[in-house]
Amino acid sequence: MAIKLNIPVLQEKPLFTAETRPQKIEQLISELKDDNPQALATHLHEELETLNRQKISPGLRLQALETYRRYLINAAQSLAEAYIHATLPLQEKAKSAAASSESLWLELGYGYKLALIDLQNQLIKLGTDKSSTLAIHRAIHAISEFAMVHYQTYVIPPSHIWSDLHQLYFCAVQLGIHNNAVESDKNKLSDALLNTIENAYKHALLMSLAEPQQLTQVDIGLINEYLTHHIKHTFISTAAPLENTTGTFMISLDSEHPPVQLSKQKNEPNPDSDVLLQTIDLIFAIHQDLKTLQNHRVPKNNSIPAGADRSNYIQLLTHLIKNWGISPKRIFNRSLKNGDIELVTGLPALHRICSDTNNPATIESASHWKILNISPTGMAIRRHHTAEKNISVGAIIGIKANNGSRWDIGFVRWANCGTRDRLDIGIQLIAAEAASAIAHVPGDVQNEQILLLPAVTAAKQAATIIAPIGTYQPARQL
Repeated sequence: MAIKLNIPVLQEKPLFTAETRPQKIEQLISELKDDNPQALATHLHEELETLNRQKISPGLRLQALETYRRYLINAAQSLAEAYIHATLPLQEKAKSAAASSESLWLELGYGYKLALIDLQNQLIKLGTDKSSTLAIHRAIHAISEFAMVHYQTYVIPPSHIWSDLHQLYFCAVQLGIHNNAVESDKNKLSDALLNTIENAYKHALLMSLAEPQQLTQVDIGLINEYLTHHIKHTFISTAAPLENTTGTFMISLDSEHPPVQLSKQKNEPNPDSDVLLQTIDLIFAIHQDLKTLQNHRVPKNNSIPAGADRSNYIQLLTHLIKNWGISPKRIFNRSLKNGDIELVTGLPALHRICSDTNNPATIESASHWKILNISPTGMAIRRHHTAEKNISVGAIIGIKANNGSRWDIGFVRWANCGTRDRLDIGIQLIAAEAASAIAHVPGDVQNEQILLLPAVTAAKQAATIIAPIGTYQPARQL
């Protein structure tokens, strides 16, 4: 399979000569007077864009890229602070930060892919394995981080990332370097755990299979870190018939598609272009961590920080087991439906509406959405361009038909952003009505606004109280 990577067109006669000397690169960065990460990002992008548009020897290119990379990682981490806590669709500041971060990782990936192509085009390749290993590993990491920005802003990554990832991995296998280690930051454990091409590649595949559009931005980051500790429990094998396909995903190395669950494939894998990603051992390891958390302890393997929220990690690990193991089958089919609904988000707004459903003033915070499809347990809706920008995955919401009087209660199950502030969300319905109430905590001056959800006998769902985070405490009386 010939390598055909997504790279920019090189200029025959560039106006400026790219800087490749590490000391000069560091000097130019140190002379930046503005501490704003956006200014650093702009400088790095301009320099990388110049570097990636002209012919340079692979040795000098890698030397320059490794220098830029250290600063780029810090800049991207600073930029992420503007969007990993943002509501949807993104406000201009968050949108600008995400776009800058995407551009940085895209250009860095370009650079390493160009270096690899030049290395492979050399007539004499003796002694190039170390440089090729570095170029492929760094390119996969840059593409993975590029995809992470998309995940944390709920945008579907472009298809070219998959063709690039598959080709880079295939090239490494052909060269026999996919398990060679690259030098990593010894102070950062996650780098050391992903220091081979195969581990970095598997990590990128599994992050896609984690269904990040169903998670909060922060939880996407937690899973990204958690996976590094257990990536050794996954393996890639040649395509062969299996008696048990549980936790097995097929990867078509000659495609532009992410891995898919083998049990959902109608055609047999092609041994010439397909491989299998197997996660049974990974699921077993996650089960062990889950059991430890349920026993009110934290795993000793450092996969979960000592001070972490156990209940949050229990939910996250349960989510991973479903997506990396046996994916649940859809119980109900979705039906296309036209219509408009009104939506409110957040406990205070819902409390106010449920307190006085007859008062028009109580629905001032409602926004208009269009129904895309519907099922007995939920629906997919699209934001009207005038709706407020205050949606987040996991948020509690209320919805009501335009001509209806009842507010159904649900939560945001997934999100998908598009251009021009387009936002589609999936809603899981949990109650057909709710009653407002006040929770009084003895000794506290301020009462808490809560919702009372009735029992749903058909779904075997008990009556529920929805309250602000922190309301429930051990041995507390309400």
